[in-house]
Amino acid sequence: MEYANKSHNMLKRNLNINFDSYCITEKPEELSKEIEPIKPLLDDVKGWWNKLFLFSNTMPDGYILFLDVDTVIINDLTEVVEFGLNNLEEIACYSDAIEWEGSKFSSSMMIFRSGTLNHIYQNFVESYPKILNFRGGDQVWTFPQLNDILYLDEKFPKFKMSLKFQLATRKDKGLIIPSNLPNELKLIDFHGRPKPHEVIDKWPLIKKHWR
Repeated sequence: MEYANKSHNMLKRNLNINFDSYCITEKPEELSKEIEPIKPLLDDVKGWWNKLFLFSNTMPDGYILFLDVDTVIINDLTEVVEFGLNNLEEIACYSDAIEWEGSKFSSSMMIFRSGTLNHIYQNFVESYPKILNFRGGDQVWTFPQLNDILYLDEKFPKFKMSLKFQLATRKDKGLIIPSNLPNELKLIDFHGRPKPHEVIDKWPLIKKHWR
């Protein structure tokens, strides 16, 4: 829940658009008072599959900006979010850094209109838990159910980048954290390991922004 609270704080500092924060969680008492909790729609849903709740038509009305909680915001997002809102037909996202299992679609950042993708949620309800071990997880399972995807990196290619696959270099079993980052970079995706709390004492940039 520390991650959810820090995500809200980072958005407050870096998004010049009025918004309300929500978190799907079974631990509402651990959320900041500025975040409205949403009870999980189904019991015993594991890991990333909880993202499928976002597509339900029971979510709050309006446009949804979703970010994985292990994404660190280091600069203002307003231009990219406004572009997504003004140009999306169905959903806006960033391309997956390695097109995992053939899926260009990444679910780590999404912009879409609440309730417009309820068919995906209904398919999920009918398919879970049989798909629990689906190779590639939620985003690979979701990808073929989307028709019109606006890939934000086609307009803003270095706005959001993967720490593991696009920024750091590998050495032995670890990663060498970059000392210089692209000027256009606004979001660092910490999917997998390490997580922000594991590098905060080694990387001043994360200590500065992940709060």
